Amino acid sequence: MNQPEFENLLQMLHTRDLTDAELAKLEHWLAANPDEQDAWAALDHLLVALPDAPVATNFTAGVLDKVRRAEATRQALGQAWWRKLLAPQFRPIQIAAAAALAMVIGGVGYQSHLISNRAEMAASLHEVATIAEMVPGLLSDFEAIEAIEQADPIDEELWAALK
Repeated sequence: MNQPEFENLLQMLHTRDLTDAELAKLEHWLAANPDEQDAWAALDHLLVALPDAPVATNFTAGVLDKVRRAEATRQALGQAWWRKLLAPQFRPIQIAAAAALAMVIGGVGYQSHLISNRAEMAASLHEVATIAEMVPGLLSDFEAIEAIEQADPIDEELWAALK
């Protein structure tokens, strides 16, 4: 192993743990280069002599709080948008949306009713106009037709005698 490979192993040591094969190469290099082995031992001694970093008294609580927040964020991201709208905090919006939907459905139903009534009226007028074209004198004798309706009611005794 040469110097660049050794430096490569040191860089890998900073980012991750070395595998068994890489550790064997490193030990082989240190055994072959006593100067590097002395520097390595001095570095190891300095690292052991460093004091432990102080840990805050609420370290565990802070870590657990971050874990809870991460889980809540993950759960919120996993929900569909329409499920978020069903949450209780959106209750006034839900009520307003339901009322608006009911008004729209009612308006569409009313318009449909008006349109069907107008269509029926147009069909009736068309029929009357067709009949008036076929028999032009029919409506001109309207007074005579009205007079028939105002005639005396049928005399039942006379009617019975005629039968």
